[in-house]
Amino acid sequence: MANALNRHEALSPRAFTAAIVRRDAFGRRRAFSVLVADVGGRVVGYASFVAGDHTDVAARELWMHDLFVQPTWRGRGVGRALVTAVAREAARRGFACLEWGVRVGHARIASLRGRALASVAAGR
Repeated sequence: MANALNRHEALSPRAFTAAIVRRDAFGRRRAFSVLVADVGGRVVGYASFVAGDHTDVAARELWMHDLFVQPTWRGRGVGRALVTAVAREAARRGFACLEWGVRVGHARIASLRGRALASVAAGR
């Protein structure tokens, strides 16, 4: 699915294999964490993130690298659920914030960012 995101973003193809994901997301020396959206036993989206330090406020944070939902599942709340789950993970860890960047031209995702985080802040 990471390669599907790369294609969607018109990035050059990468050798992102299932073995690399298992090693880097689920292995002994994890490089990143991942949450998946599962509908009926089928993965329809994912979010990947890492822990880091927010140097502006001298506090721990999560940085979300990727947010991807299969095209047929977009607009159904899957992305919002993933962002909310990552934000809750940041809160569970006692981190100050969740950050991620949105590419120019992704207005739909930019608007999702505020709505999802507002629902976490409100305790939903």
